[in-house]
Amino acid sequence: MRLLALVILTLVLGAGPASAWEEYIYLDRGVAIQFPVRPQMTTGVHDSVMVKGLRTATYAARDDNVDYRLTVIELGNRTDAATSLLNEVFYFVMREGEVLFTDFTRVYQDERSIYGTTLVVDRMDGSRIRTSVFYSRGRLYRADAIVLPARGDKDMTTPSRFDQTIRFPPDGRFD
Repeated sequence: MRLLALVILTLVLGAGPASAWEEYIYLDRGVAIQFPVRPQMTTGVHDSVMVKGLRTATYAARDDNVDYRLTVIELGNRTDAATSLLNEVFYFVMREGEVLFTDFTRVYQDERSIYGTTLVVDRMDGSRIRTSVFYSRGRLYRADAIVLPARGDKDMTTPSRFDQTIRFPPDGRFD
């Protein structure tokens, strides 16, 4: 009987929000990423001190008190500025509050590797942001998870619990 109760408890706990995540493939953007709910897409222009007029596509979704975003920044003929633009993103995120964590991330291994950087910041507005930025094939990819402060909740959950899985197919295909 105890074994049955343990199995049922395991199934109930395993059926939480993480099991509902779905991968969304954007072939035209060269990326696939998971969201807990269907994201909405908007277009715009990236604000940069160094390069003006870079087109963006942002995919955004909210689940509970967490905002998820993927912003794809089209570099066009300005791929020479990719490293500086990546660092510029982190500079402005870092200035929003107290830096808790930074890491160097990698998608794939060996010659297919695509490296990025991740930053976690407690922001002055009470939220916590986890931002990862990658460069691949003429685009910057910025994935954000922003944990909004719950009312009366002083113990913020870290956004790393809400990581989105991102892929950049080395051959341009997702099959």
